[in-house]
Amino acid sequence: MLVTLIAILCNGQLCLEKVVTNNEQSGITMAACQLSGQIGIADWLANGPYHERKLKGYKCVLGKYTPKHDA
Repeated sequence: MLVTLIAILCNGQLCLEKVVTNNEQSGITMAACQLSGQIGIADWLANGPYHERKLKGYKCVLGKYTPKHDA
């Protein structure tokens, strides 16, 4: 079953959701996502275009996920 890791990123009051990875890309399991999702997000933020945003939270979702623009 597909597992997707989503980051909730904010810049002031404006927040958005971004897909960080899924198990088709990285082999992440639901347990690994829940236990160490923040580690993957920290690396993703440091090396991506969203490093200026603050991480408000993250979630692990079963199946394909379409991010909401406003979280």
